[in-house]
Amino acid sequence: MAVPFSEQELADYIFDRIIVHCPKCPDVDCIRAACLKVADDLLEQAEIVYRIEPVSDGGA
Repeated sequence: MAVPFSEQELADYIFDRIIVHCPKCPDVDCIRAACLKVADDLLEQAEIVYRIEPVSDGGA
């Protein structure tokens, strides 16, 4: 089941996972900006894949 989320929510999730796995990173502002860019890229790619791939109608 798909769960809708915003670009900011995805960026926050990515940031949280990075900090959990690398808690000694000194430049968290830089990491936050990178997470937002990655989230934007991921959502754009997902949208492109979603639009390109056909959606099944369940065999109806």
